[in-house]
Amino acid sequence: MRTYVRVVFSSEGAGPQDVVKVMRELGFEESLGMHDFVYKWKNRANLDEVLNMVTEMHRRMKGLQVNYEVTTIT
Repeated sequence: MRTYVRVVFSSEGAGPQDVVKVMRELGFEESLGMHDFVYKWKNRANLDEVLNMVTEMHRRMKGLQVNYEVTTIT
């Protein structure tokens, strides 16, 4: 199971290195292609676990002025 995040930057917001730092701290890895980051779940997660992780990501991204899209695939 994996959760993918695609980030859209603004010239008025945080730089890519700042976003990479936050995402690494949350356990995401950088990814090339359609998505910028991937979180590889150790076990199959339920909806609450995914929502908790995305909520924490949202909290940490607040103020960075970036938009993001999340996709989780089982």
